[in-house]
Amino acid sequence: MADKTALIITADKHVNSTVAICPPVVNLDDGGTYHATRTQREFYDYWLDFIQRAKELTTGYRRVGVVNGDLGELDTKKRSIQLITLNKATIQRMIIDTLEPELAILDAVYIMRGTSAHTGKSSWLEEAVANDIDIAVRENKSAASWWHYRGLADRVRVDLAHHAPLGSSPTTRYNGANALAWKTLWYYNVRRKQPAPHLVIRSHNHTRADSFDNFDCRALFTPCWTAVTEHGYRNGFENEIPDIGGYVILCDGEDYQVKKINYQLSAGRRLWKLTM
Repeated sequence: MADKTALIITADKHVNSTVAICPPVVNLDDGGTYHATRTQREFYDYWLDFIQRAKELTTGYRRVGVVNGDLGELDTKKRSIQLITLNKATIQRMIIDTLEPELAILDAVYIMRGTSAHTGKSSWLEEAVANDIDIAVRENKSAASWWHYRGLADRVRVDLAHHAPLGSSPTTRYNGANALAWKTLWYYNVRRKQPAPHLVIRSHNHTRADSFDNFDCRALFTPCWTAVTEHGYRNGFENEIPDIGGYVILCDGEDYQVKKINYQLSAGRRLWKLTM
């Protein structure tokens, strides 16, 4: 097995949302069939491309996947009707079918827990999915998924979790990465008297952000795999362009390279197409 480790990191897939990634065809439990929308098919095509590019970038590395929260969509707050199904078994199967092309290239995968509004209380949906994956690395005998992970990728120190704040305004949104890097340094160096991670990785905001080398700890926020939802329109994000894609991080000793893989929905490129 390769000594070097590659992290393949994605988050916020929200599978079961009608505006997020899902398999092209979903067989429902009542005998009906859901066919992915044009946007969802585009997401799925990008997903397959992401996996292929990640595979090519990580030749010679041990491949470790990180699914960094909000893997599915239950809409427990009942904020919209943008759901494919309410059947929990179908949702779990849909998620596994979506992950399957990636799982086929991985040596191991970490399933991180996300937000209860999306994945249920105590993120039970992510726990159920993690229990269903043979190569999932368990947190302990009682839990297959993780709220927080601290560990080594080769000798690169990595801190993983789903939640962290990031500004929503264009003037503040990227400051969150610098704030997270600095806060992480303080927690480790001052409070814990421990070496800080080389990388701290968070998600949840559907926005890519990077502190680069501004601090000894580098903070990365991940992109997502969903378009703007009803909740987004209601909160004034109608002109937002969700960042889509993921990271491939190549770790060799204490050295690492961050590869960013980005996509943009075609709908975001066709703005002035309607005539009044």
